[in-house]
Amino acid sequence: MTEEAKAGTLREKIERLPRSPGVYLFRDEERKVVYVGKANDLRGRVRAYLRPEGDGRLATPHLARRIADLEFIVTSNEKEALLLENTLIKRHRPRYNVRLRDDKAYLCIRVDVRHAWPRLHMVRKFRRDGALYFGPFSSAKAVRRTIRTLGAAFPLRLCSDRVLETRDRPCLYHQLKRCSAPCVGLVSPEEYRRMVDGLVDLLKGRTGDLLAALRARMGEAAQALEYERAAKLRDQIEALEETTQAQRVASPDLRDRDVVGLARQGEIATAAVLHVREGRLLSKRNLSFRTILPDGAVIARVLAAVYRPGRLVPPEILLPSEPEDGEALAKELEERRGGPVRVHVPRRGALRELLDLAERNAQEAVREAEGDETQRTLLLERLRERLSLDRPPARIECYDISTIQGAETVGARVVFEQALPYTDGYRRFRVRTVAGQDDFASMREVLARRFRKDDELPDLVVIDGGAGQLDAARGAIPGGVAVVGLAKARVLRGERKYERIYLPGRRTPLALPPDAPETYLLARIRDEAHRFAIEYHRRLRAKRTVKSELDEIPGLGPKRRTALLRAFGSASGVREAGAEELRAAGMPENVVSAILAWAGEEEG
Repeated sequence: MTEEAKAGTLREKIERLPRSPGVYLFRDEERKVVYVGKANDLRGRVRAYLRPEGDGRLATPHLARRIADLEFIVTSNEKEALLLENTLIKRHRPRYNVRLRDDKAYLCIRVDVRHAWPRLHMVRKFRRDGALYFGPFSSAKAVRRTIRTLGAAFPLRLCSDRVLETRDRPCLYHQLKRCSAPCVGLVSPEEYRRMVDGLVDLLKGRTGDLLAALRARMGEAAQALEYERAAKLRDQIEALEETTQAQRVASPDLRDRDVVGLARQGEIATAAVLHVREGRLLSKRNLSFRTILPDGAVIARVLAAVYRPGRLVPPEILLPSEPEDGEALAKELEERRGGPVRVHVPRRGALRELLDLAERNAQEAVREAEGDETQRTLLLERLRERLSLDRPPARIECYDISTIQGAETVGARVVFEQALPYTDGYRRFRVRTVAGQDDFASMREVLARRFRKDDELPDLVVIDGGAGQLDAARGAIPGGVAVVGLAKARVLRGERKYERIYLPGRRTPLALPPDAPETYLLARIRDEAHRFAIEYHRRLRAKRTVKSELDEIPGLGPKRRTALLRAFGSASGVREAGAEELRAAGMPENVVSAILAWAGEEEG
């Protein structure tokens, strides 16, 4: 993939970003997160990275060269984006982000409602201790100002438990009317509990009455020309609004849950799955596909895809509507989790707001998928024109051969449908009839075996190689199926590197410009076939060459051989082990004797 093609693909993706608050993640060629950022306008912020001058920071040009792909998560406001950014930086530890050495978390407000005389104080960590937590909050200054404001309306104690138990007269805060002095019995438990309940309601977002009272007092102060007092009341109102703003990126209940949002546009259905762990939104996953099934069936299909065997199932899953066969699905999820799983549709409250956020992300993903589909349609049309095909190649198959001096020769097929990988169509072939290293004959065998089956025919076959590989392949491919050879780029005319396309009946290869989208598509397909073939070849070669000397020991199966290698590290380590060490590694007596005989020793 050339730098020009990479930048062009990124620009297309960036232009489809929403102009909404959110968090963006940049990934490199290896899919590793290299930077996490927040923005009030995702499209405008991310655009800056590909400008020639960058965004003014010294590291930006270095970062821009590493960016191969990006992801984004929409939030309700910039404050939520800030909190989510903090969580994702700590999770991924990106190279180009500043990492805080103290690893401090944002402030939370804690109220222990189990205490006879609860108090309100700030902490930096949620704990599963039965208390109520509110936050986290991005502004410590706003939290402290709000606590002072709340102290005037709800004069709860400010002292520690030890001071509460030992004090025998009211403190200065009582004289300032910021504490009701439960330490000396100046407030009844019932009245104090009512204040606690009112404070909790307010922290949960029900701030209407208090804000109305503060605004009324601010208006009175302004009319009386007491502008300093009016300004202080204004600051209190702003702090209260900022601190008690709903936080959907962190839940006070600290529960693990997944939230599934669904959006549809025509036949495109997209699900956005938000993964919330210990109350914090950690990641998002999108699933997009064509379907005309109703929502219930789509949701059931999404759950089946997300929670395949071996995948983690959380104790709670929020859905936009009931899935088909919900009871059977819930039982299957409980079996996979090994415990109860609550699958339900929230109708109101914080969970409904969390579901709304998931659905917003799904809607943005649908919009992105629509843009991608349009671009892919145009791309396939350009490829049709470039290769003079009868129709756009909706299904492309690419074949590659991998071998080293004729040993463990394998072939691989990858399939792209609508310019996207279709992994269900990937296949591996062990070459059976070719002795020694003969790539042409190996390619003929692989293609003959593939087209012997009555499978769906591709619109285009791409052979990794030049004119020789193309000639070898043509005889095994049915008539009517377009086929080309794709040779790796090389310098032509002393200027630039061009991918070369070999067409049947044409001696001179077609040079594709490196910055053309169709070039990138073909190179991506070829590179994927090459990767898939090499991966299989290495696996077979490893099985053959890594067969250790332990295979010579009679009666030693693969499980015990693995156990020995884990215990002693190598065949030499096993050879040097004594009888007691072998028994400690779980070997029975007959195997111990066989190992000692193999090692040239006999137990005395």
